[in-house]
Amino acid sequence: MDKFLFTDGINEVKEVQSSDELEILIKSATESEKIRIWLFSTNEWISITAYRKYVPAIIRKEKPALNNSAVTVRNNQQPVHQKIKPLAGTHWFKKILYVSGAAAGVFLIFNFTKVKWEKAEAVTITATRPANVPIMDIDSLIWEIEEERDQSLDRNTKNNLRLRNTWPERILLQLKANKETSSAGSRFSSIDIFIDNTTGFNLDNAVVRLSVWKNEKISLMDTVRFSNIRFDKLAKRQSEYRYQGDSISVAFESIKAKAFNFCYSAATKNNSGNYNDRWFCRE
Repeated sequence: MDKFLFTDGINEVKEVQSSDELEILIKSATESEKIRIWLFSTNEWISITAYRKYVPAIIRKEKPALNNSAVTVRNNQQPVHQKIKPLAGTHWFKKILYVSGAAAGVFLIFNFTKVKWEKAEAVTITATRPANVPIMDIDSLIWEIEEERDQSLDRNTKNNLRLRNTWPERILLQLKANKETSSAGSRFSSIDIFIDNTTGFNLDNAVVRLSVWKNEKISLMDTVRFSNIRFDKLAKRQSEYRYQGDSISVAFESIKAKAFNFCYSAATKNNSGNYNDRWFCRE
């Protein structure tokens, strides 16, 4: 009788005692492309496609038909069949050896095939300046506005305008995470996201986008929301999720602050040459 190990990529590995039992597990799997079968005869994991290909050569063995003519009568006597009674305890001893051997085999297989993660140096990532918030000459902008209106702006208006157009230097975003590496790549856990608001005013809310990168492309995105972000205290959010990829990054999706009429959106494009206090809003 052939033995196998079976996994559908979702549930735990099962030991299978026959090809019939294996067929039942294959048919019950929801995602056949994730199926892997361990052949003890070849000592390797194979896919369902490879299994189907080699079933005729490796798995199926026809049972020889019983030939009744093989039993003959000699000297007009009936053939004698003597049953040999096994020694007491032999059956259970063999069963124990079989189970122990199978368990040891499973342990050795997984000890060599499972992914082993090793702790790496923790990472600290600071959000880069958004492409739609270029560095501006605020004094020049104020002069243009005053020239157009033919009047000077009051101190509070000038201050708010400066905050709205230099916010990347005053609202800092940072991520810290533990990192592990293996042959499968890197993964990040125990993630902390910080906002350091140095505007001197409270921010009403902010949405942070967390991106996981693989092969220089975003493979996963998540969002973290903040509210009532004080200017005298570091805001912090924690994530219990574990992300796997080559690297990880953070960026602001949006920020709102009624205190200085400020609304930032990452979806707003960079209209080069026409900045004109674009983050001004009243909501």
